[in-house]
Amino acid sequence: KPKPEQVKWTRNGRFISSHPTHTIHRVSLQDAGRYTCSADNGLDKIGEQEITLNVLYPPIVQIETKAKTAEEKETVHIKCNVTANPPPVTIEWLKEGDIDFRRNGDTLVLRDVRAEDAGTYICRGINMMKPYGGKTLEREGNASVALLVRHRPGQAVITPEKPVVHVGNSVSLMCKADPPGYPDPQYRWYRDVGGEVSTTVIAQGAQYLIPKAALSSEGKYHCHASNELGNGGMASATLEIHQPPQFLAKLQSNMIKRAGEADFFVTCSAKGKPEPSITWLKDDVEITPELHRYEVKTNVDKGPNGMVTVQSMLKFTGKARPNGNDLISTDRGQYTCLYENEVNKANSTMHLKIEHEPIVLHQYNKVANDIKETAEVLCKVQSYPKPEFLWHFGTTLLSTGGHYEIITNSDGNDVYTSILKISNVRHQDYGEYHCRVSNSLNHIQVPIRLQPKGPPEKPNKLKAVELGSNYVVLSWNPGFDGGLANTKYFVSYRKIVIPNESLMTEECAAVAASGAEWMEYDCQREVPCTISPLDHHQSYVFKVKALNTKGVSEHSNEISATTKVEKIPIPLMANFDPETKILGLNIGATCLSMVAIVESVMYGDTPMAAWHIIEKVDLQVNGHDPTYREHEIKHFVANRRNNGRSLGNTLDEIPIPIEDELNPRVRVKLCLKINHEYCGEYLEADIGQSLIQEASFVELPTLIAILVCSVVAALSAVLLVMFCRCRRNQKKESVKSKEYDIDSIHPSIVAQQNQAPPPYYSASSLENKALEHSMDLAMDQNTALYASQQPTYGYHQQNAMIPQVPQNDWSNMGYVENSYSNSNNGGSVNSQDSIWQLKMSAAASNSANMIPQHNYMDQQMQQNYGYDPMTHGGYGAVDDYAPYPHLMTTASQHGGDDYHHNMRNSQNPSRQDYCSDPYASVHKPKKRMDQHMDFVAESPYHDVSGLPDPYMEQEEAKSPVQNQHLSMSYDDALAMESGYSTPNSRNRRVIHEIVV
Repeated sequence: KPKPEQVKWTRNGRFISSHPTHTIHRVSLQDAGRYTCSADNGLDKIGEQEITLNVLYPPIVQIETKAKTAEEKETVHIKCNVTANPPPVTIEWLKEGDIDFRRNGDTLVLRDVRAEDAGTYICRGINMMKPYGGKTLEREGNASVALLVRHRPGQAVITPEKPVVHVGNSVSLMCKADPPGYPDPQYRWYRDVGGEVSTTVIAQGAQYLIPKAALSSEGKYHCHASNELGNGGMASATLEIHQPPQFLAKLQSNMIKRAGEADFFVTCSAKGKPEPSITWLKDDVEITPELHRYEVKTNVDKGPNGMVTVQSMLKFTGKARPNGNDLISTDRGQYTCLYENEVNKANSTMHLKIEHEPIVLHQYNKVANDIKETAEVLCKVQSYPKPEFLWHFGTTLLSTGGHYEIITNSDGNDVYTSILKISNVRHQDYGEYHCRVSNSLNHIQVPIRLQPKGPPEKPNKLKAVELGSNYVVLSWNPGFDGGLANTKYFVSYRKIVIPNESLMTEECAAVAASGAEWMEYDCQREVPCTISPLDHHQSYVFKVKALNTKGVSEHSNEISATTKVEKIPIPLMANFDPETKILGLNIGATCLSMVAIVESVMYGDTPMAAWHIIEKVDLQVNGHDPTYREHEIKHFVANRRNNGRSLGNTLDEIPIPIEDELNPRVRVKLCLKINHEYCGEYLEADIGQSLIQEASFVELPTLIAILVCSVVAALSAVLLVMFCRCRRNQKKESVKSKEYDIDSIHPSIVAQQNQAPPPYYSASSLENKALEHSMDLAMDQNTALYASQQPTYGYHQQNAMIPQVPQNDWSNMGYVENSYSNSNNGGSVNSQDSIWQLKMSAAASNSANMIPQHNYMDQQMQQNYGYDPMTHGGYGAVDDYAPYPHLMTTASQHGGDDYHHNMRNSQNPSRQDYCSDPYASVHKPKKRMDQHMDFVAESPYHDVSGLPDPYMEQEEAKSPVQNQHLSMSYDDALAMESGYSTPNSRNRRVIHEIVV
């Protein structure tokens, strides 16, 4: 203070600026140095401050020379000067074109240099710069120097190596030496003369140019390079001159002949190098000997310089011609002789016209039109010279005007068409018209009929033009379409047995003949038509018919065709036993006639092993099941390698020592019997004792099913034994516990322990939840649970005779299978099961009372059809099941006496009465109604207390005891009849059956 009057900037002591801020816009090396800022405010004391500016720059590389020359075997030193701020971290030498060359240091030293060391060397320097407040940067600089090593040229090379040029074209040959030589060499060209290299130089320079090659230019050329230090190796190349086919004699461009002329031929001749091939064409289609209408004769003449002359003659001769050599009208057309070699093609063309009388070309001599339509009667012919047309209808000559119009045109290819148009067709217009065509050679008269539209005519000449594995392409000649353009075609086909199939088994024949009914395929209007999908390797019969709105034609001729094989299978298994020489094959189900080709690894006459055929095995296959075949390889000799032993009487008489007598290799493939070239894939056989047996044919699902059934049978047997033992023990306990109660209530009933209970048949196949549906049915008045309309439960039909059982033959019942004991149900001894057993035993012992009970039952049924478990439930030793009221009503209305008679004479039938086989499954009817009601009342899944019960309403007329029996256990019913009070819930339970 006060403010400075002057500010001064200096760099290295030199004044540079008086501005308070000094800005350097583009920093250079000259800007580096010590900067001083000084200020003076007049108080005789100058303030100043210094700062040093350090300028960073990438390496600057300099080499003392741009090129350096050295002699061979000399040591070369080349110095490289590198300056940089900061100093370089790397200085290295590289060589152009040699990525592997790398030397470190600023001096390159090459000792004992050779010609290969010549080239351009690069010195490169690298430093790492970090400006103030910036990132570290890598920078490099480089310079190059050319090292020239004085040496003579090396071996010369001519490119292209095999020069080929066409006559008249230019060709350039290049010569280059490696190493090239220094000082730069001179190139000289020479040529063979008389088979030796001439000393005459024909050209100098690295390139030899022939501006227009000729046949005389062909030969061997040489070149080499030389300089003041010597000559390099000489190179050679043979120049080949090719000439495209060049005609010596062409075909006449136009020619006219008459039909019937004999021994006509045409010729053409051309030369070329290499030898040209000759091909004759008619209308751009190659003429082949299969036509039997032409004969080609060709002569070849080889001339100098490899030139070849080819002369060819086309003779109109063949067995397909009249008299073997006469011209016919179809000979007309364009003929071409085509020459071709590696260089090019050349051809000559002739238009041949044959004079002949008119020939009809239209397909049908019929035209169909309906009344009031316009008919077009068409007459189409081929004729040379041009023909004239006249139309007649009967004896009347027709001309254009009024009802008729005649139009004649030509396609320019000697085909002429005359159309007679008849407008507003009338009945009298139907008939036969005549088209008279004439030229200078002859005339013809063609009848053409005009008729009403109608059904199509049948197709003809049906044939198969292509076969596939799942399709057949059919072609035919359509018949006259009846005048309707919307005619469609339907192909009918059916399967047949493959003709001439020698190995066709009955099973395969049945498979092939299956589906032999005719099937139909709609081809629409397509001709040819592809029929698919079809089975592979299957024979079919085909026929075709036409259809339009007027009707259907007859079928065409029938043809048969066999589809191709889609794929040859491979054997399922193969096994070869070296000891027995038995080859076992397992072939899958197939109807193909096949052979098995067996091969083994053998050495033969060479030390290299290879697969050779040793056997061909005919196969008898099965169309439904796999086929197992064992075959002895009689001529299989397991020799050690190279022992030279032969097969003996083998097919090919070749030695077959296998690779190793202890470890042979055998493989098998299946081939069609009719074509051994069409085969499937190979399967290498397992070596050792045969593991393939007939049992192996059982398929995996079948094996699993057998195993599961065996396990289930074993488990069932174990459960059956346990069930019987448990039941026997529970039966004894049940009888003892119930004996007192039953005797006290009904003293007249005496239990017999040796009697079986009534059979218990589950109404459910899985568990007792099915009883829920039984309850639903019971509550429906329209459903007769035990009537004959329920065949599932196996009840008797209304008029069927009920089998009878002797009074004391209850021991023959299916006691174990149908047991209803406590052991089976797992319940207490006071359950209803025991009561069933005791009541049944008592019934059996009191057989003397059976008839009166029957009479009482008949009266009850006739009066109110009541359902009394004491009487109808088996406790009174009567029928095991009481009929449902609906059934009883029906029975009384339809032959009630017979029915009652059967009921009186019927006792509970045993299982043997139904089935003579004691082990057969029992046809199981429904459970008893009282059990159903008991179950539902106690089941937690049904609460029917609040629902109306029509069945109960119907049973109100019954006795209280009988009605109560429908909703309470048997213990409760007995208690009520005897005056005892027994809780309704005592000993109640839900029975669950588990079916394993």
